[in-house]
Amino acid sequence: MSQETVIARPRYIEKIRPYIGKKLIKAIIGQRRTGKSYFLLQVAQLLREEYPDWLVLHIDLERIEWRHLRTADDLIEEVKIRTKTSSAPKVALLLDEIQEIEGFEIAVRGFAADDTFDVYISGSNAEMLSGEIATLFAGRAVNIEIHTLSYDEFLIFHGLDDSDASLDTYLRYGGLPFLARLAPEDHVMREYLQGILDSVVLKDIVQRHKIRNPGLLERMLEFIADNVGSPTSARNIARYLKNLHIDASAQSVLDYLGFLCRSFAIVRCPIKDVSGKKILEGISKYYFEDLGLREVIRGNTTNDINKIVENAVFTRLAIDGWSVSTGRVGDREIDFCCERGSERCFVQAAYLVPDPAAHQREFGVLYSLEGGWPRYVISMDPVVRDWQGIHHLRLRDFLRDGL
Repeated sequence: MSQETVIARPRYIEKIRPYIGKKLIKAIIGQRRTGKSYFLLQVAQLLREEYPDWLVLHIDLERIEWRHLRTADDLIEEVKIRTKTSSAPKVALLLDEIQEIEGFEIAVRGFAADDTFDVYISGSNAEMLSGEIATLFAGRAVNIEIHTLSYDEFLIFHGLDDSDASLDTYLRYGGLPFLARLAPEDHVMREYLQGILDSVVLKDIVQRHKIRNPGLLERMLEFIADNVGSPTSARNIARYLKNLHIDASAQSVLDYLGFLCRSFAIVRCPIKDVSGKKILEGISKYYFEDLGLREVIRGNTTNDINKIVENAVFTRLAIDGWSVSTGRVGDREIDFCCERGSERCFVQAAYLVPDPAAHQREFGVLYSLEGGWPRYVISMDPVVRDWQGIHHLRLRDFLRDGL
């Protein structure tokens, strides 16, 4: 990959910067094809520029020159050879596609235990890294999650102006970076997205967990795509599957939901009682990490625009580092209760707020909240008006700039 093909993603550089040189394994995680390998290239370049006395060793295990490395012992021996004559005070070791190495955790733990090394890892098998980092490297690793492109990044990658047409394209096809290299034709985009979905389901879940019925996962994804933003339980999904003559217990559904979340195909949003701050057990909302994957499952219809808007808002909040839950206030719901360090805010997402009833539904629940935390309604209304201290933002502006 030439440097010209790498477009900066500074928000993730800033996330990883505090851990540079620290005795922690930096694990770059995220859904397939969100740009983890490209980000690792940017980290390597940053280290060369800001730490010129370090030795930066970047090993991409999918490239031909590294194909002789198959086991942990191979990798350890290679690194020894490459660093033997170095007088550098620190070796930055960046290992991409680490899943290609059998027993990689042995080598990574060994390097991390040596004060000479500053270790970074990434891989295509999203679940292997996200689901097992805590077990393999307990207390010695930090996860840096690379998300699908935010709308502002999407505009840069695709060379587009900020417009309603650009927003429509983003909401339809999502933010996987490689889409910028494809012909902007519907069937081309959808074929690529279908391939990514198949990889996530078949490689990250079915093969890894030896699932005998991939169709069950596909039906669950269809249910989640139809019910984005709706409170969902394992029992709801089990009943849906039963109506399709698919026998699955609530426990099996819970297991499969866990597999889908750990592969980053979907993201769980817990529901809590705002007054008691108690998480409600057994029920959650689910959103797609990337809108394009929902598109290939469900299609983009006018009836789904509320769900698409809500998913887009959730994704941007997650990208910006907010910890997000849904709040219950009596029998009413706050779409997103957001926390980030000492910050807190509340967000309602809607397609349009066209009349007094919709205004009362979206603004009223936020107005009823106690405390002075910022409150927002985000919609696609062409004209927005703040009300009673509640900020009204256009979706396009929010997706471009955040809160």
